[in-house]
Amino acid sequence: MPRNGWLLAMPMLLSCAGPGAGVTTTRAASTGSAEDVLRDAPVVDLHLDTPQWLLEQRYDLGEPRRDLGQVSLDSMRRGGVGAAFFVLWHPPERPEAEAHARALALAAAVRAQMARHPADLVMAGSVDELLAARAAGKIAVLLGMEGAEPLHGDLAELERMHALGVRYVGLTWNAHTAFADAGKPDAPRHGGLSPLGRAAVAEMNRLGIAVDVSHLSDASAAQAVAASRAPVLATHSCARALSEHRRNLPDDLVRAIAAGGGVVGVNFHSVFLDAGYAARAAAAEQAHAPEVAALARSLEGADPVERRWAPYLAELRVAHALPRPPLSVLVDHVEHLVKVAGVDHVGLGSDLDGGIVPPDGIESHADLPKLVAALLARGRSPEDVRKLLGGNVVRVLREVERVSRALRADAP
Repeated sequence: MPRNGWLLAMPMLLSCAGPGAGVTTTRAASTGSAEDVLRDAPVVDLHLDTPQWLLEQRYDLGEPRRDLGQVSLDSMRRGGVGAAFFVLWHPPERPEAEAHARALALAAAVRAQMARHPADLVMAGSVDELLAARAAGKIAVLLGMEGAEPLHGDLAELERMHALGVRYVGLTWNAHTAFADAGKPDAPRHGGLSPLGRAAVAEMNRLGIAVDVSHLSDASAAQAVAASRAPVLATHSCARALSEHRRNLPDDLVRAIAAGGGVVGVNFHSVFLDAGYAARAAAAEQAHAPEVAALARSLEGADPVERRWAPYLAELRVAHALPRPPLSVLVDHVEHLVKVAGVDHVGLGSDLDGGIVPPDGIESHADLPKLVAALLARGRSPEDVRKLLGGNVVRVLREVERVSRALRADAP
């Protein structure tokens, strides 16, 4: 089933030499329109859930968006996307024993799109390859893993996933795992990271895989930040100070991530951005639950994929029909995180194709010029916005690579 179930309750080269480094371009730094900023600094989106659509809906990125899908080559091009993390995720209603095979199938579906669209997409296993893709006019594809179920508790699988193209791993989704406690209201299982989770962080540091803390409990995330020798990512999270939601980050955790050199990727989901929308979504879920349940019953015996997706799409259509918060709410979260963490420690993790409803005016990457214009109107300099769009993420990825090289060199 698509990731969020019922919405959880509803330009050319980047130079990142040091912790404060921003984006330098081949164009004059004085350009300041939204179009110029996007052209000069390609967007790095930390979190796209598109692989499930590619695998189970036979979605083609070269075709127009359909069935509430949000990501396409056209929209990415129009939004200036230069690189994106496509996420491997295992639905919780499916047996965990299938998680590894599903991760491989999702990765294969992503690679099939690159084979189908070689002029547009290329796998990037390093920052240098990411930048080379941009210089060649292509979109760099990287993989992320959301939830460690595909590892089956075996740290050796991390190396295999790294070879597959995975460049960050979140140790949980919305359920506790053998590695860590998730950010959920249940009683904690480990009190944060388990010993296996700490070992996984160390192995990710060695391999050059970034640690993603977006779905971890506050205790797990804080312990991961402290344990990691490389900067960590919160790939798709918002600010709890502005909207109380368990998936949002408290300010003290935001500061800790920044102190370690990491980045928070701001999520576009209205449920996380705005408590009023979250309440409306929860009420709509309850009101439409009987008809969704009836639809699910009518599909008993049907194809398993149809049984998962038809109720989900029905729920998502209801959610999209609700009044959405304005774009300014998304900008508020960006600005708050910048105030708390500093402009060098915030990025974008849209969560598109993950069952999300973006704020009013944002339907896909094609609408990113509106976000850039809004940030500029708030007084952000073009250089600041370039950092937020991708420069900060590139800096973190470079540091993750540097730490990996150092650890490998120091190994016996």
